[in-house]
Amino acid sequence: MKKYICFRFDIDTHICLREGVPNLLKLFEAYDARGTFFVSMGRSFDRSLFLREKIKAQFSGKKTANGTFSMFSKLGAANSATALLLNPRIGAVHKTILHDIIAHGHELGLHGGKNHALWEKNAKNWSEQKILQEIDYGLGHFRQQQLPAPVSFASPCWQSPIGIEKLLKQRGFSILADEYSATHQPNKEVSGFIHFPTNVIGKHGNVGFVENLRALGYSSEEILSEFKRQLDTEGNYKMVFDHPFYIGIKELEILSQMIEISLSKGYTIESLQNISRHI
Repeated sequence: MKKYICFRFDIDTHICLREGVPNLLKLFEAYDARGTFFVSMGRSFDRSLFLREKIKAQFSGKKTANGTFSMFSKLGAANSATALLLNPRIGAVHKTILHDIIAHGHELGLHGGKNHALWEKNAKNWSEQKILQEIDYGLGHFRQQQLPAPVSFASPCWQSPIGIEKLLKQRGFSILADEYSATHQPNKEVSGFIHFPTNVIGKHGNVGFVENLRALGYSSEEILSEFKRQLDTEGNYKMVFDHPFYIGIKELEILSQMIEISLSKGYTIESLQNISRHI
């Protein structure tokens, strides 16, 4: 049976799209490989939420979660200031790069709605009407930019409201990628709707694979060894996740080696949409 792997990239800041994605497109073109990019059309942050959480963290004395880099260490001072002060929209203002993703044969899925941070914190408490409004915001920008209607959806920070599958089906989606589990394979419902798990994961599954292990102090050799080990586990489908800015700027070399390892182990590197045709 043929083996597939999807390299999944979540675009959740303007820097992700403007600087990370073009590098990834060049790299994947060199291997004639295809991936899935989930793009947020709205904004990354909510300033009041960001300030409340920072103040709360200062007074609580709690350390940040292990296995992640801070925004400032990843983006740098200038890009972090731009993100926080200007809070630019992401996909809504980068039509050319989004069309480049499609032109290179990759899949472009939708990543949440109007605001990445507000979806992460609040979506599980939203009404169905509110969730549809958020999804329709993203779909509206797909139409405005004359992009193919997306069939794959991923919630910001994996925070999918209960019952979102029904709403996504109403809007023409057939794939939800909001689960991470090292042991799970794709689950196809009777309706044809498919849940695709991210199953090549670090120590914290909802953090990018390379970013998480690097933040934990893994060397490149140790990261690649862990990647090989997980590719050799049971199942003919794998998905690995990271963010375009981090892996597309800071870790291109290790990503290149991961692609070569995947090919050497007999995996076809494809988008979720293309893999779904073989489920």
